[in-house]
Amino acid sequence: MQIANKELEIFAAKSENAPLVIVNCFEDEGETIYRQVQSQTDKDFSFAAIHGIDCYTELTPWKCSALRKKEPDFGDGAKAYLSELTEKILPEIQRRIPAPSFSILAGYSLCGLFAVYAAFTSNAFKRIVCGSGSLWYPGFLEFCKAYEPSEKIDRISFSLGDKEALSQNPVYATVKTNTLEIQSIFQESGVTATFTEFPGNHFFEADKRLAKGITSIL
Repeated sequence: MQIANKELEIFAAKSENAPLVIVNCFEDEGETIYRQVQSQTDKDFSFAAIHGIDCYTELTPWKCSALRKKEPDFGDGAKAYLSELTEKILPEIQRRIPAPSFSILAGYSLCGLFAVYAAFTSNAFKRIVCGSGSLWYPGFLEFCKAYEPSEKIDRISFSLGDKEALSQNPVYATVKTNTLEIQSIFQESGVTATFTEFPGNHFFEADKRLAKGITSIL
């Protein structure tokens, strides 16, 4: 189905008061992640995968030059997309599923960055899953230090591959240090914040990593 120019896959829970998991997607990995979470838990949950996002523009909070050749520059559309997500997309999802007890926002890479951004700028979500989040993003650690997470957030899950911080690019190489510092910011705010390190680089078993993060936080 389509909402606000985004394509959605929605899998409804069996009953009311089951949590709703929302995943922003790069490609068509939504149902794959849903099935993996289903196989790892007997808990009931609704699941919505959002496709058709301009990841380099809509998920990043301010403009930044590309760090790799042949890639586009990053934009400043996160605030606008978050408004679209919470004011248009989320209410439409909720109309199509049994009333959820709370909402979880999950994402990998730039989608993980956006999920953490939402934790600081929105009260729409109770839990966050940041899989290999692009927390190397210039200025983002400073942003997190300057603000408080939403008082609605009670749990957040971070993860990285154990080779991600070995990048020869000095910006990408900050990802583990930044992730652990941001984890500490949440902990100091009273949020249960966990960090898991998986084997592999940024691209290794991304779907499985994100599914494990979602399962752990349900």
